[in-house]
Amino acid sequence: MTAIPVQTTLDLTDVLSKFVVPLLVAALAAYFSTKFALNKFYKEKWWEKRLEAFTEIINIAYRIKMSNDYFLRCEYARMEPGESRFKPHPKEIEENLRTEYWLDLQELERIAQLADFTLTTKVKSLLDVYVNARKKMMDDWYEDAIESYEASEKDLKLSEKLLSDLVAEAKRELKIN
Repeated sequence: MTAIPVQTTLDLTDVLSKFVVPLLVAALAAYFSTKFALNKFYKEKWWEKRLEAFTEIINIAYRIKMSNDYFLRCEYARMEPGESRFKPHPKEIEENLRTEYWLDLQELERIAQLADFTLTTKVKSLLDVYVNARKKMMDDWYEDAIESYEASEKDLKLSEKLLSDLVAEAKRELKIN
């Protein structure tokens, strides 16, 4: 009778070593490789979303900067006596530019409210500084504390700083050079 249990134990050990252990190892390997692949996938998707958000805000900041540059040139052209080398856009195009400019400013303020979630706290801080500095500058202009060309100069400097700071933050956050 003792020979039968020894044979059964050997068969059971043989079955465990040939089938159960490899199945267990394969299941663990599949679990961990799936877990790591999903983590990588989610990180890449999040990176792509951040890239998209940074691209959008940088494009808006660029359009604002270019509009501010144009408006400053218009101010300088008005101040120059005689014929200016600067030729403003036709009225229709200039109206479209102003409309787009105000829409971009509103969008920038909207993004500033959501930047903590979609971007970074540093971007939120940059946008808040820009929005507040621009508001103060506009208040000064409305109260005649500064001239129109001074307001345009300050607006351009603010938008140039915002653009360069956003690009630097995007490079840092997205780990691009």
